Amino acid sequence: MRNRPRAALGALSLPLALSLTLAGCSVDDSAGADKPKAKSSAAIRLEPLDRELAAEVPAQYKKKTLIMGVSEYAPYNTFGSDGRVTGLVPDLAAQLSAMLGVKIKVEKTTFDAIIPALKSGRIHLSAPAGDFVERQEQVDFADFAKSSVTLMVNKSASFQPKSGLEVCGRKVGVEKGAGTQNVVAALTERCAAKGKPAVDEQVFPDLSGAALALQSKRIEAVAAPSAANTSASSGSNGRFQTLELKDILDLPASTAIYGIETKKGSGLAPVITKALREMYESGTYPKLFGLWGLPLSTVPKSQLAVNGSKQSQTK
Repeated sequence: MRNRPRAALGALSLPLALSLTLAGCSVDDSAGADKPKAKSSAAIRLEPLDRELAAEVPAQYKKKTLIMGVSEYAPYNTFGSDGRVTGLVPDLAAQLSAMLGVKIKVEKTTFDAIIPALKSGRIHLSAPAGDFVERQEQVDFADFAKSSVTLMVNKSASFQPKSGLEVCGRKVGVEKGAGTQNVVAALTERCAAKGKPAVDEQVFPDLSGAALALQSKRIEAVAAPSAANTSASSGSNGRFQTLELKDILDLPASTAIYGIETKKGSGLAPVITKALREMYESGTYPKLFGLWGLPLSTVPKSQLAVNGSKQSQTK
């Protein structure tokens, strides 16, 4: 699960320095709807430097700036018109930076470019991404959240599906490279088994482009993780609504554990996982998820693990 063509927003690909002070920040609605209220993480203090954890950072990363490549996926990552990236992931990165004594810079990218960039060493971190066993062969994950696939539709449209089979033959937007594409493919197989037409999958480089297509009624729904669709719906001034179809949730990749991706075998995932567990113990972890409207996306401390998921994208 998870991942985004981009229109004018995609042209802004400048790297962004991640401030170590969690100042007030605003969230722009990427679908062109009314902006939600600004969020401020100023009240959530930075965790102190943990010298023992800092000593566990692999030597090759201690004196360099770690690049965190992120694709737009509100409220985890939102690209503002002022050039900033705000959201849960930048806030978590600031905490990790403070705890581990390393510099982190956030850069905008597209989801499908992330794994190749991690492999090549152009970037060192990314989040969020579904932790699936197929991806574990290419990258390591520090698991930190959970999600499920939903459908976002125009609230005023007649298309208000109550089951997955009602989506057969409909134009549905998905993000390129996302596990959501596997969900749509599995739904199409289910449609075929019932003698119904395939889902008309429309692929976009990012979810902003899909939301714009939904707004202009070029597509009938956006299939995306609950966090992205719920955020877009809540900031749409009543244009969109998000639906959870129970019979879709048993399809491959329809639910996922999210992780912070790192290069395979780099040694970064274990130390990040330890830092996340410390944030859990201190209360910073649930506070940040609450701040960004994601309290239902938290996982128990036992699921803050390296490559902890046994889930497949296709089975």
